[in-house]
Amino acid sequence: MIQQPQVIALIDLAIFQALWWLAALEMNNAILGLVALLSLHFVVRNQHLKRDLLVVSLFAPLGWAIDLALQALGFWDLQSDYPVWLLAIWAGFILNLLYSLAWLAKLSRLLQSLIGGLAGSLSYLAGAKLGAINFNYPLASSTFSLFIVWSLLLPSILLSLNFFIIRVNFKQKIK
Repeated sequence: MIQQPQVIALIDLAIFQALWWLAALEMNNAILGLVALLSLHFVVRNQHLKRDLLVVSLFAPLGWAIDLALQALGFWDLQSDYPVWLLAIWAGFILNLLYSLAWLAKLSRLLQSLIGGLAGSLSYLAGAKLGAINFNYPLASSTFSLFIVWSLLLPSILLSLNFFIIRVNFKQKIK
């Protein structure tokens, strides 16, 4: 039987998937819809509103900066000059790491690396297939490079989130 926390976790994942697809397909044309989906998360998960807002306001811009740095280095071209849609994806991803993907924090760093490498690179590959980004290098080398980036990035984000949450004295780790 599905319990309420499981239902809410599924709702979280559905919100993030809707956000990802909307962002990848419509990019900056979907800003209002992206804000609405992020707001919906805060309605569904309102027990740690202050913490969630603080964590997203700190961590989503860092992820966005990594993507913009990869663009500046010529790794890819984004289909919009100021990709606010990419910031929205990062905000949704960080929120999912706090809740419906929190189980990742309990895995070994090796498994986090493998999952990060696979899921991260496939997400960008899907974004490229939808036209949100254009790789400037052959597909195989771009995907492999993203695998390496994300195999380092996901464990680092999870470790940083837990450290930040404990350090700021929110009294709980990622669940």
